[in-house]
Amino acid sequence: MTAVAPVRRMARTAFAAAMSDAPSRVSDVAARWATLPGGVIDGGEIVVLAIKPSLWRAVFDSAAWLVTSAVLAIALTTLGVSLPGLTLTATAQLVLLAGLARLGFALVRWTTTWHVLTNRRIIDIHGVRAPHITACLLVRVRNTYIHVSAAEKMTALGTITFVTDEPDHPPHIWRSIAHADEVHAKIRRAIENAIDQFSVGV
Repeated sequence: MTAVAPVRRMARTAFAAAMSDAPSRVSDVAARWATLPGGVIDGGEIVVLAIKPSLWRAVFDSAAWLVTSAVLAIALTTLGVSLPGLTLTATAQLVLLAGLARLGFALVRWTTTWHVLTNRRIIDIHGVRAPHITACLLVRVRNTYIHVSAAEKMTALGTITFVTDEPDHPPHIWRSIAHADEVHAKIRRAIENAIDQFSVGV
């Protein structure tokens, strides 16, 4: 399994490092914003929350690949079937490598994902090659709710969905968020404050 070992070490290192990072620091996020095209936060906004999905999100996104590659590698080894020009061991390694590569990609995508709540907007930042930024004014959020998948229930996570009055835009969904109830409470307070300020302004 020598061909797979470096990938496994890289995945374990990235997983351990990211698992230890948990609390996000607004100052770190602000430094990233300065490099984003067009800017993300204007002068009148205050950052309320800046978080990342749990690292379990990368595992959930890769689970099908990891399980399929492991089952296929075991089946090929048991049946003694190998790819043309490769030994049985090399074939199993190659199949396992596909699952690990998918996990590696999910980890990279996780590192570039941020969910930001300001006193005016919710902002989602994604993108491996270039940042893709989507935002919605809090006064345009009609409702929010939490739902929990079976995998998230086992890992004490939750997904927060924002129902907005922007039918032409995809919904804002914050998946696999730690302490989802507390995050949701902060979001609700921010929305209420934004609506109150908007009403006063009107």
